[in-house]
Amino acid sequence: MSAEHDSVNTPASRVSPAGDWRQPAERAERRTSKPKLASIALIVLFAFSGMFAAFAGGMVFERAVAGPPAEVAVQGAAQPAPDAFDRAWEVVSAEYVDESAINEDQMLTGAIEGMLATLGDEGHTRYLTAEETQMDRESSSGSYVGIGVLVETTENEEYVVVTPFEGSPAFEAGVQPGDIIVAVAGQEVAEQTLQEVIAQIRGPEGSTVEVTFERPGQEERITHTLTRSQITVSSVSWTMLENNIAILRLSQFTSGAGDDLARALEEARAAGAESVVLDLRHNPGGFIREAMQVASMFVPDDSVVYISETRDGGRVEHRSEQGATHIGDTPFVVLINQGSASSSEIVSGAIKAAGVSTVIGEVTVGTGTVLHQFELGDGSTIWLGVELWLTPEGNLIKGRGIRPDVIVSLNAEQRPFSVHPSQNGVSTQELNDRQLEYATRVLRSGEAGSKNPSTGAPPSRSP
Repeated sequence: MSAEHDSVNTPASRVSPAGDWRQPAERAERRTSKPKLASIALIVLFAFSGMFAAFAGGMVFERAVAGPPAEVAVQGAAQPAPDAFDRAWEVVSAEYVDESAINEDQMLTGAIEGMLATLGDEGHTRYLTAEETQMDRESSSGSYVGIGVLVETTENEEYVVVTPFEGSPAFEAGVQPGDIIVAVAGQEVAEQTLQEVIAQIRGPEGSTVEVTFERPGQEERITHTLTRSQITVSSVSWTMLENNIAILRLSQFTSGAGDDLARALEEARAAGAESVVLDLRHNPGGFIREAMQVASMFVPDDSVVYISETRDGGRVEHRSEQGATHIGDTPFVVLINQGSASSSEIVSGAIKAAGVSTVIGEVTVGTGTVLHQFELGDGSTIWLGVELWLTPEGNLIKGRGIRPDVIVSLNAEQRPFSVHPSQNGVSTQELNDRQLEYATRVLRSGEAGSKNPSTGAPPSRSP
């Protein structure tokens, strides 16, 4: 299998990484007719969740990728565009009264997006410009130029910091989880799209950018002038909580995430971890091969991890292959939320089906379309849904999501606990994270693996 990609466009959660904004080469000549779909496609089987993951200063379309991109011939060459469309294009280009209003790039983008919109696969099947395609590919490597902040877009369309990456320009400047980006280079971002905000934050390594934040509970805005730098982010971080409970956070299934998680699990055990929290909250997905490796660490060997289904109804079971690192008898629980998508849903669904852990949190995004990436010849691409994936029980993920064994939500003012390697022995009282607090209570009670633990959820806190 090639690669898989996932992305979610839910208003509650969108995320991305800081990367270098690269402008596409200028076109040598204007189009006089609609370009035809290239007969060579870049097959990167991605299970999009529609969810934007935004490491501020860059953008990544969340993915669940099974391997590095590979060029293969498309089965069945693309057919010529309908005569009616070609005629409409020619008439508009030649006859519209205000010639200055004709922008063939915008016309082409609008036509492609309109065509894909008729499929009803919103947030999954999608068109990416050349710039977005480049950012998408950069993000999968986990390395980009930016300020080093993971951001989510709230239902109110605010750009809220989930966490600054340790050692990044933002971290060193004192940016905190919960800070809200309100302006970049003196320009308010309230009316801007995520892509526009990211485009302003990005820039050449060593250059500076002024970013203004609002901090809840503080009247005055905070402005930092940050020097853009190369950010290499491991998608895995871990720390030890009290009672020898290790929390392993997997932020995205980027290339190498499986190996990084295995290394973190071994380090946690060597440090004395007696139980584990696998945190998949706000994880938009990534390479499917990484998801298979991660799932194989937590379910019995030869367990069904997920099932793929093609348009003709054919189904294929994808089974775990136990490697050198496995959770074994170590008790563990899994955290998911409304920002967990695609590969996160595959892994949590596989663990839930295997009955080896208690899954805690909120119903996930509900992706499940496997996408192929088709190159359009000018650097832009189409992610087109060609398969569905299902849980090991054969349940459709798309539009439904994974329902946790125990529903626990955060309070309105809470964010997921920010995991940094420098922390150690953090008290439950310091977490300010109801989902993680509950997870630790389940582990301490010895009920990890129960679908209905007797441990009550932690009480809500007033803001």
